Amino acid sequence: MVWGGISTRLRTPLYHVVGNLTGVRYQNEILQPLVVPALQAIGPRAILQDDNAPPHRSAAVNTFIQQARVNRMLWPANSPDLNPIEHMWDELCRRVPQHHPPPANLGQLLQWLQQEWNGVPRAFICNLILSMRQR
Repeated sequence: MVWGGISTRLRTPLYHVVGNLTGVRYQNEILQPLVVPALQAIGPRAILQDDNAPPHRSAAVNTFIQQARVNRMLWPANSPDLNPIEHMWDELCRRVPQHHPPPANLGQLLQWLQQEWNGVPRAFICNLILSMRQR
């Protein structure tokens, strides 16, 4: 599994999640080193849009989000996933096979994913995010 974040201004590097992602791991490996700095770079109006996955909603993560003063979009239970990152994952699934032969190993796949992630045009990402209002 990989994790990544997008905004109209920046994208995080992809992060390879090894094993099960718990709330504590989500906080220590993703929120603290990747999300909070990205949100700070975007500015005070930045909003974290995650989903209702258990690691995202753990007590430890909720406490951390409050302490870090992160603005978070609330998701109602059982709501459809309208997060534009889902479309970004679809784009990666199209781009990697188009530009690369089947990977020889996990390391090569991760390298190609990062390369294609970086290669997605900013206009495409902006379009995904700005289309949220229509959904």
